[in-house]
Amino acid sequence: MRNTTGALALGAGMLLLLPLAGLDPFLLDVLTSGFLLASYVGSWDIVGGVAGQISLGHALFFGAATYSCALLTSLAGWPFAAAGGAALLLSTGAAAVVGTMSARLKGPFIALLTLALGELAHEVMIGQTFFSPRGAYSWGGEGGVPVALPWDAPSPWAAYYGALLFLFVSAWGMRRIALSREGLVWTAISGSELTARASGVDVARHKRRAFVAAGLFAGAAGVGFAAYVGRATTTDLSLELSFQAATFAAIGGRGTVVGPVLAALILHTVFRGAGVSPAARVLLYALALLLVLRFFPAGVAGALRQRIRARKMISGGAIR
Repeated sequence: MRNTTGALALGAGMLLLLPLAGLDPFLLDVLTSGFLLASYVGSWDIVGGVAGQISLGHALFFGAATYSCALLTSLAGWPFAAAGGAALLLSTGAAAVVGTMSARLKGPFIALLTLALGELAHEVMIGQTFFSPRGAYSWGGEGGVPVALPWDAPSPWAAYYGALLFLFVSAWGMRRIALSREGLVWTAISGSELTARASGVDVARHKRRAFVAAGLFAGAAGVGFAAYVGRATTTDLSLELSFQAATFAAIGGRGTVVGPVLAALILHTVFRGAGVSPAARVLLYALALLLVLRFFPAGVAGALRQRIRARKMISGGAIR
């Protein structure tokens, strides 16, 4: 445990000092977007890893937040702070609806339901056109909708450290929730719903809570992404984004929060920083997933945790 904490602290220190090394603006942008993506992947792990409810439409909550920020600021004229608050309410509300609909379902049926809802939202936004208040041009579809921000383009450093702070705070919050009493109930449901019901647990209610918590954090990541990119596009609702979250979580170690966050940050930075095309990135993600499932079924973080426990048991036996 101490070694893990030390490694995380070392990594955090490197990220804090990295811009001082004269990092290329492109790599700075890759890391900044990677921090936001990693937070989004961590939100998936709350419902898909800790609670064991495999969601294949998680981008619905992220995209609901980005589009809320864009439409409310650009069309309704809301200040960004108010639009961001409304976006969080909308993403959390959408998650509550999805959680309610899936509460009585199990296994692949939850995955199919979330997949259908997420892809429905994606297709609707592809075909939708929103007109500007001046009527001079139209937004929407694949081109997306701009976000009216109250500031000019922030400096790359400010954006980098803002996104990094957001990642630290959100990861800490998600980890605390996973280790809380509610998180332990979700873990029990993930292990066996039948046993949880026999113990008197209201499984449907706790499943819904897991979706709400995941939707809140995914929406927060969406608000941060809208503020950084300045536009909401159909990519924010894409099936690829939903699959990315599930893939990164499986590689990092489902249910650990930290593992999926680190896997998302590392893989996103390596593949996008190397200039790999989106289509090739999908193939590489799939290959990485297959290798991890073959050699580390519990994910990288899960394998490390199992090895640490084994060492403790061996050392404990040696002392005796």
